[in-house]
Amino acid sequence: MTPADESAGADRAAIILVVDDEVLVRMVIAEYLRHCGYRVIEAANGEEALLVLQQSDIAVEIVLSAVQTPGATNGFGLSQWTRQHRPDVDVILVGSAQQAANTAADLCEIGPALKKPYEAQLVVDRIRQLLAERSRRQK
Repeated sequence: MTPADESAGADRAAIILVVDDEVLVRMVIAEYLRHCGYRVIEAANGEEALLVLQQSDIAVEIVLSAVQTPGATNGFGLSQWTRQHRPDVDVILVGSAQQAANTAADLCEIGPALKKPYEAQLVVDRIRQLLAERSRRQK
């Protein structure tokens, strides 16, 4: 079974916002998520991500963000803003330092956070879990 086969279902059309300043990391996971059937928007930092999230015509469902990004808004700040202003959007924070991962897990309502380097399939599994939980909450 391919990753795309495993992702089949209601979550296939979900829009995922991928935020990472490391362009190669961002491109690889974005392409993998597209291969799995998700629609993906890419942002290089928190400020770009906020611009996307502030657009009411873009129905982002999940943000996958690096904890450490350049600029005024890092992954933690993006997660906090999202929780306050877009509570309908789930956030997955990805970090390489244990302390950052622990803090990220505290910020995300449904932990745990993922650590870099991460396996693309783990990201897809986490997205599917969040979308399934969202579906149950809406019923």
